[in-house]
Amino acid sequence: MPKTFNGLWSDFISFENLYDAYATARSGGHREDMQVMRFTRDLETNLFNIQNHLIWGTWRPNPVYEFIVYEPKRRLIQAPAFVDRIVHHAFDQVAGHLLENEMISHTYACLENRGPLKAVLQLQEYVQSYPQGKRLYALKGDVRHFFPSINHMFLKGQIRRTIADKKLLEVADLIIDQNEQLEGLYIGSLPSQIFAGVTLTPFDHHMKDDMGVKHYVRYMDDFIILSDDLAYIREMLRDAEIQLNRAGLLINPKSKIIPITHGIDFCGYRTFRDHLLPRKRNVRNARRRILHLIEEYDKGNVKLEKVRASIMSFLGYASHCSAYRTTERLLSEALIKARPFASLNKNISTVKHG
Repeated sequence: MPKTFNGLWSDFISFENLYDAYATARSGGHREDMQVMRFTRDLETNLFNIQNHLIWGTWRPNPVYEFIVYEPKRRLIQAPAFVDRIVHHAFDQVAGHLLENEMISHTYACLENRGPLKAVLQLQEYVQSYPQGKRLYALKGDVRHFFPSINHMFLKGQIRRTIADKKLLEVADLIIDQNEQLEGLYIGSLPSQIFAGVTLTPFDHHMKDDMGVKHYVRYMDDFIILSDDLAYIREMLRDAEIQLNRAGLLINPKSKIIPITHGIDFCGYRTFRDHLLPRKRNVRNARRRILHLIEEYDKGNVKLEKVRASIMSFLGYASHCSAYRTTERLLSEALIKARPFASLNKNISTVKHG
């Protein structure tokens, strides 16, 4: 039986924990948000108000703010109110690491010191572990409609395998049940990211511990199994479908087994044995975003810093793969539109030559 943790409530509702959660929630470019500014004007009173509602058992999540994003694909994002983000971070600071400790080392989404690049480099290391010229296959799988399909009862059961504090579990249940459905989590909140990992942790342990899959890596609901045995890969695909069904989830029909001759499209890069290439869709999206921001800057609708940040973000992404010519073309096109970005051209040297 896994170890469960109790006695977390006092740490969760402490003023120090709530203040640290506030400081974290307002960081990362949110300081000028109107909700943040209003909350900060009377910070101590507002934090005590959250604390009292938690103590009295009257805390309830506020309605979320919904908007659409199109990267990497169309998604409905449901952003929580700032006051709820404080509660979310307070929960994470007390319980997040306990839940993460149950996760395997080969899952990389929303975890400290991991991330998509680490996942890609692990996959490349797996490829390199086979002899040069060996014919390899990859099971490239993902969960169909993952966040909207997460089963609340299954998730709550998994959380209770780690957390035993009844009052803290009541808060977790309120967050999970916020959509007033039996399944589905809002995309855009910190707990949703944590709970998504918790939901697939049994799947991870089954693959690594029960099935002994040697070359397995997962990022959110995307997973890769690598092998030189095609029959084995096919067996793993069937098994993955069964295991996901047990969690109330369905494997995406687009999941497939592919030879890795032309690279593995995963976590934003195309992975080859000796190099990485940028995903074409990422390049197209970056080009569209940068050129649009330049136009908006010319109209006075956005600040120069926002355009520069977008360009530097793409340069950071491209610096990890063979993308010199791609980057040069994109920046040249941007420079035609906006002379102020001429100084950024020297940053191309940070990108690996392809």
